[in-house]
Amino acid sequence: MKTNKKLITGNLRCNFVKLSDIILMTFLLLTQTFVFSQNASDNKCLECHKRTVKKHILHGPVAADCTSCHKPTGKEHPLEDVEGFAFLEEGANLCFTCHDQEKNTIINNKYVHKPVSRGECTECHEVHSSNDSKLIFTKSPDLCFFCHDKIESAIEESAVVHLPATEIDGCIGCHSPHSSPQKKLLVSKPKELCLSCHDKTLTKGDRQITNIGKLLKESRVVHPALKKSCNACHDPHASNNKYLLTIAYPLGNYAKGTEENYELCFGCHDTDLLLLERTKYATEFRNGDLNLHYLHVNKEKGRTCNNCHNLHGSSREHLIPETIKFGNWNMPLVYKSFEDGGSCKGCHEERRYTR
Repeated sequence: MKTNKKLITGNLRCNFVKLSDIILMTFLLLTQTFVFSQNASDNKCLECHKRTVKKHILHGPVAADCTSCHKPTGKEHPLEDVEGFAFLEEGANLCFTCHDQEKNTIINNKYVHKPVSRGECTECHEVHSSNDSKLIFTKSPDLCFFCHDKIESAIEESAVVHLPATEIDGCIGCHSPHSSPQKKLLVSKPKELCLSCHDKTLTKGDRQITNIGKLLKESRVVHPALKKSCNACHDPHASNNKYLLTIAYPLGNYAKGTEENYELCFGCHDTDLLLLERTKYATEFRNGDLNLHYLHVNKEKGRTCNNCHNLHGSSREHLIPETIKFGNWNMPLVYKSFEDGGSCKGCHEERRYTR
């Protein structure tokens, strides 16, 4: 089979030197089926088993020699209710007689896809012919949804969907289909994986998504929730909340100061920040024992967290940004830190607090 491909390529180079790479690749793909069929036509098994080669791409052993996988039992074949052939190995061990490099990778990885660990390669792959170069039944995400139907339902029913979750082969951009050293079969560490796309400004419709990679690199202080993973706040597949947030969060400048509104934050932070008017332990942002978080947030028209904090990272301590979005205005936020407190100017004239 390899000799035939080289011969075809050689002929093409001789006869069509000035053809573009795209035309050359198209020709090779169109002739691949012909090459397989040429070899397959010499295979006596296929006189009866024509249906096994009806798709465009053949598994290599099918085109060359069926006895690569099937061994004769010595019984006459074909006869009804008589097994004339048996597998050389059972389950995945048969696949690994050729795909030994993949086997070594799987053995060395901590997390293995369940069908692979059970030796059920045929849950995803066709063994004789396929319309896909990797011999899978269909492309992801549809292939993945055969088992992962809950994620399919979430994608169908959610208001906001992560774009890769719906793209052809989008699943394998984030997840290894066989095995991985990372949980959830991720292809790299969670934070690195997210930043492999979010290291640039992305455009979605009329909205621009911030270059988070650049922001974090330039930040002196990074939100601790982001140190390992983005999933503490964002769902990687789909959500009914804006920005794929796992829990609804008031994204404007004002919101009612209730625990329910800030449930996302209180997954990590203590509710005393919001609920205690007077405290000497719940926060460093206080004037004496007057809790200034309570003062700003706990009211009918409270200020939301993102008025004073960048939720990803900042060049200033306490995640305090240099400007905040107030309508169409990027309002300067002048913050100074002192040993016993600090001062702030932006929404109001400069005011100082001391602990």
